[in-house]
Amino acid sequence: MGKIPAGQGVLQHGGFCWKTAALVSMVCIVMGGKGSVAAVKDDDPAAATRLYQTSAGHVPQVMAMGTNLDGLAYWSSAMPTLDLMKSAGGWLPQAKGVYDTGETVSLDRDGWPLAFAASPEHRYRWLVVNVLHDNPAAPPAAHYAILYDGRGPITALDNDGAQLLSRKPGELHVMAGRTGSLYLRLDPDGAQDDPVRNIRVVLEKDLPLLRAGLTFAPDFMDRVNRFQVLRFMDWMNTNAVFPPIGDAISGDAIDRAPLIDWSSRPLPSTMRWGEGTRGMPVEAMVELANRTGAAPWFNMPINAGDDYIRSFAAYVRAHLRPDLGVHVELSNEVWNRIFPQARYADAQARATWGAEGDGLEWYGMRAAQVGAIWKAVFGQATGHAAGPGRVAMVLGTQFDWPGLETKALDTPHWRDSQGSHLRAADSIDDYAITGYYDGTMSSDAEVPLVKRWWQDADGGYGQAIAALANRIAQVNARLYRYHAARARAYGLRLVTYESGYGESTPPSQRENPAYTDFLIRLQRRAEFTALENSNYKAFLAAGGSLYMNFGIVGTPSRWGSWSALETVHQHSSPRYGALMAWLATHPGGHGHASIVMGDAKGQTIEGSINGYDVLVGGTGDDVFVAGTGTGSRMDGAGGNDVLKLPAMRMAYHFDEGPLIGQTVVTGPTGSLLLSGIARVRFGDGEVAGLSALTAAGANASRFERSIGRGHGNIATASAGR
Repeated sequence: MGKIPAGQGVLQHGGFCWKTAALVSMVCIVMGGKGSVAAVKDDDPAAATRLYQTSAGHVPQVMAMGTNLDGLAYWSSAMPTLDLMKSAGGWLPQAKGVYDTGETVSLDRDGWPLAFAASPEHRYRWLVVNVLHDNPAAPPAAHYAILYDGRGPITALDNDGAQLLSRKPGELHVMAGRTGSLYLRLDPDGAQDDPVRNIRVVLEKDLPLLRAGLTFAPDFMDRVNRFQVLRFMDWMNTNAVFPPIGDAISGDAIDRAPLIDWSSRPLPSTMRWGEGTRGMPVEAMVELANRTGAAPWFNMPINAGDDYIRSFAAYVRAHLRPDLGVHVELSNEVWNRIFPQARYADAQARATWGAEGDGLEWYGMRAAQVGAIWKAVFGQATGHAAGPGRVAMVLGTQFDWPGLETKALDTPHWRDSQGSHLRAADSIDDYAITGYYDGTMSSDAEVPLVKRWWQDADGGYGQAIAALANRIAQVNARLYRYHAARARAYGLRLVTYESGYGESTPPSQRENPAYTDFLIRLQRRAEFTALENSNYKAFLAAGGSLYMNFGIVGTPSRWGSWSALETVHQHSSPRYGALMAWLATHPGGHGHASIVMGDAKGQTIEGSINGYDVLVGGTGDDVFVAGTGTGSRMDGAGGNDVLKLPAMRMAYHFDEGPLIGQTVVTGPTGSLLLSGIARVRFGDGEVAGLSALTAAGANASRFERSIGRGHGNIATASAGR
């Protein structure tokens, strides 16, 4: 989807459609009547088609639940990353009295400004970046640590009462403004060879977690770690087409967009991962999946070449928890002409099959190819008939346009090198639709009715809720049955890729705050728990196996109340409560990591059975108890700390870590990364100093490597003789 203002008309595949509030539903008038909503029939013959005897072939008794993640931005009330530079805005070139001179700022590969000086060649005299602005979740007057590399003048603007508290090389401490805002300023510097870069902005209280290697804020992870699937569509900036180098392209350039390879991917070192960028790197998304225990749902760029796809899949296979599956989707809503990927698909179809080539057929073909690459990397059969594997390839279609899915699934013009027909559906696993309940209050035609409701004693909320309930029962349930029949006909699982409350302010009312307030207050009402549940149950009854909520944390506005929570500090709401209650009564998750930060008293800090924990001690004497999973990070952070390991000493290998003062411990259940810990107590009671264990292990490793090199030299010499 993507949060784009509704109410825009688009021409699509022989008919005219206009966007409804859900932004993914369309009301369509299709030439000849084919494909209209009226064409849906509950007795579709596809419902009687024999099914594959796999998980796709059964009406599920338990429906999994996942969520999309709201896009990163300096105004996002989700505040998902510890380092707030990852969601910051771009650099603003400023001069006295000029907010933005509009000039291009020279940046390095990661988006950090190159060294600059006052010069007649440009108007700007300094650079500013919005770290937090107009963000309802940003705590007022909060204290932040700002870490950076390089030399040069960097400070926080004193807007809104913000203050610089302290400074030392590479580190500032600042207080944000009264409304939580924070802006950083770079001035011309004399360190031309060492400009300021790698800026990290973190709440002071969370600095130990950032230094321990945690990427995501604990409050955010608490809101999402019970979901079974996380879809990264917005985090990957999927609704944009990027060339190998440079910003997103538009217009005719989309038709000629080259393929991108792995060298064009976003990196962990990139300054920001939010709006206008190439998105979040795979390393961070896999980290979140590992720590939450949720299966990731990745959206591959529409113009990603085979190298990109293969390398992405290889990273995921090497680093994702082995108990987690993967959902893979080519782009997002390739049928939706609001987005550039639809135009790209049309251009590729014409290049493949001539002037009559259909973009949705090309989409189906390329989705199948992408799925084949992923499954080959994971050692999995391409077709779904062999049964479910770790990788599930997703193909999406439009909820309100029955029949639109056919060309993408059947790919009638796709042939192999021998001329035999290839059907995309045979390489797809999940048939994906939306599941929004909306369409009753978002168009201008409905405004008079809604305003009449306001005259009711309850302010119109009762009739609004009744209209939404009727929409679920009369429209959603019927379309769920249609799409379930189509999925069964192809042996596919039925899933949603986005779902939830989808009303937004009609175009004529966008300057009328009363209308927007009504829609926002409506979704805060307790009755929404029942509405959510009725939508879940209607989808499950039709055969749905995975329901994906759309927004999880975001500020409601005239453009919609897409998210179940309004800020990351909100613990529940009727919509979020319904999601959590469903997950509690329909278990199926894989368990999340422990994120713990100790205090000054000293305590016992235990790891989880799931691994990927981040355990940070306080200034007291702490006892760390290793969990049974791998990939965890433990930092004593002060005091005389002890690590307890369950097995005897001979079961473990100690070696130097990637940074000075770190130790990697490898044992029966995987590896741990340690720092700041004095001693280790083994399962038989033996106690040893960590520094001595590390030195001995490192010496043994160096000896083994030298022996290995010696054998290699002997073999080479023998071969030479």
